[in-house]
Amino acid sequence: MKLEKYLWVGLLLIGLSLHNCTAALIGAGAGTGLGTYSYVKGELNLDYPYSFDRTWNATMTAVERLGIDVTKQGRDAIGGKIAGKRGDGKLVVIKLKDKGLGVTNVGVKVGAFGNKDASRKIQETILKALKS
Repeated sequence: MKLEKYLWVGLLLIGLSLHNCTAALIGAGAGTGLGTYSYVKGELNLDYPYSFDRTWNATMTAVERLGIDVTKQGRDAIGGKIAGKRGDGKLVVIKLKDKGLGVTNVGVKVGAFGNKDASRKIQETILKALKS
């Protein structure tokens, strides 16, 4: 009987933990109006419902607005990469991937290990450029 009680308590705690993780992800992306994002290995990824060309141009505008010094850039038909430095010297890498059907994934990594807040600011600036 005691074992059953602990099992139910354990399952309840696991369920609540998973629920909170999902809510955090949904809430974090909800402010952008684009759904959820993923933050893996220091890179903040977000899918934009815009063509690759339009998203690339908006990303270049955002980089300029944020004062990021572009040190390298390149693109082809399915993706591209922009590397640069912020004013504080931290490296910034932005990767774009054309997912087709007018959707582009943008991954942003700031610093060697990533900085979620700084990456989010870049993503928000890209979104503003897309909407203007």
